[in-house]
Amino acid sequence: MIRHPVILITCLILLIAFAGCRNRNLEKGEICLRLGDYPSAIAFFSEAVRRRPDSYEARLGLGKALVQKACDADTAAWKSACIQLEAARTLSPTSDIKALLSDVYLERAHQLLSCRDSIGALDALSRAIEFNNRALEPLNLAGIIYFRLGDVDKSEALFRKAVGIDSTNAAAHFNLGMVFWQGGKYRDAHAQWLSALAASPGDKDMLYWFALAEKKLREKAP
Repeated sequence: MIRHPVILITCLILLIAFAGCRNRNLEKGEICLRLGDYPSAIAFFSEAVRRRPDSYEARLGLGKALVQKACDADTAAWKSACIQLEAARTLSPTSDIKALLSDVYLERAHQLLSCRDSIGALDALSRAIEFNNRALEPLNLAGIIYFRLGDVDKSEALFRKAVGIDSTNAAAHFNLGMVFWQGGKYRDAHAQWLSALAASPGDKDMLYWFALAEKKLREKAP
């Protein structure tokens, strides 16, 4: 079938105009994102997503803009931000977005904890660890929550994992020492707090608990 050249040219012009409009939305969204103007960024990226639902850049930009909104204590924006960021990762599985998703879920966990929602925080932390299983802060925070909830075994496992990832991490050693201390394993607690002090020698809390462990061991010595 022969197509009329005028029709072909018209279609080409429309396609170029459509692409140009989409690119302008992305560019404007990026500018607003850098300026911290998340309402405008959300509007531009939302329009880009509407025009091209399979656009990685639009989904990523919208996710980042929604994270900015969520940081203003907008609870509903967190869920939308995670949906957009995970959609971006689905569109581009090889993209380096896992670390960003881990950080977003970690921040979500902090927000939930501020609302005294420990179970919701643990769920968010499990996603943070899923996207970056070598991130120490989610491991330590999840361990602290389990410890406070009385699940010492899970708490110990998470702190041990954190220590295994980074043997110089003071927080992980300190937290593991607290688990041992509560279980009456004073020598093990002392060893963990010694390692914690080696990594953070000026920490007053660590010095206090280390001195307490020293005193306990001297009392138990024959």
